[in-house]
Amino acid sequence: MHADNNHVLTFISEAGKKAWEAFAENPERAVIMLDGDGTMWDVVKFPTMPTVDGRYRPVLDRLVAQTGATGMLTGRSVGQVRSFGLLGEGLHVLGQFGCEWYHHGRLTQPVDRPATLSVVDAKLSEVLAAAGLADASIEGVKSHFRAVHYEAGTDPDTVAGLVAGLTHLADETGLVCLPGHNVIELGPKVNKRDALAWFVAALPWEPSVVLYAGDSEPDLAAFDVLDALRAKGVPTLKVGTSDNTAVKARSDLLVDGPLGTLTMLMRLCKLTR
Repeated sequence: MHADNNHVLTFISEAGKKAWEAFAENPERAVIMLDGDGTMWDVVKFPTMPTVDGRYRPVLDRLVAQTGATGMLTGRSVGQVRSFGLLGEGLHVLGQFGCEWYHHGRLTQPVDRPATLSVVDAKLSEVLAAAGLADASIEGVKSHFRAVHYEAGTDPDTVAGLVAGLTHLADETGLVCLPGHNVIELGPKVNKRDALAWFVAALPWEPSVVLYAGDSEPDLAAFDVLDALRAKGVPTLKVGTSDNTAVKARSDLLVDGPLGTLTMLMRLCKLTR
């Protein structure tokens, strides 16, 4: 398959069409923020690393040079984004749901690392055993989160028991429990709403348009920010990249997975000429 002008971009709102036009009129103050898993690359089972289309890097580099701000808001860490070959000069990366911010070679942590992660590490094995998932994979590569990965097709009652056990552990340690694609993460009380709102508010100029693309429920929090900006008169474009019912219901533009996202970015590049 190829990302080209024949790939379908489906606008489902007039506000979305107007935001696209606003980008064409003033890309120099446009903001583009993208989710990672399910949006820029396919969701894969841990510990398999996703395959990222090599065309993303040059497209992102071009958009970085020709827009006000282009970046990623992802549950992945900045280190993981680097390992995918995407960390170009000038790209903004809000990693771990905004716990990290990388830009122009500088990495900061707007959110402190939870001290209680050590308690989580000590108790995770017990929680997994109680849920009947002692063989679940524990990912500890992130500075602010612990992620528990389980097999696709796991019995729903078993998953519910795991969620209940991890939620209880999160409550004990002052953390939150974030279910995802065959994964449950424990970490600080952060979300994409707060991270994106903080990022846009920190810009030293008024955006001409703000675009965010995502595929799942955590991305709805970012959509909330775009709705609030739109209410203030800022053109915004909510892009849905999956068949998720809730995401589709709130999107202005629908694209078909990572290939559709790439196609959209390529077309945005053409608008900057």
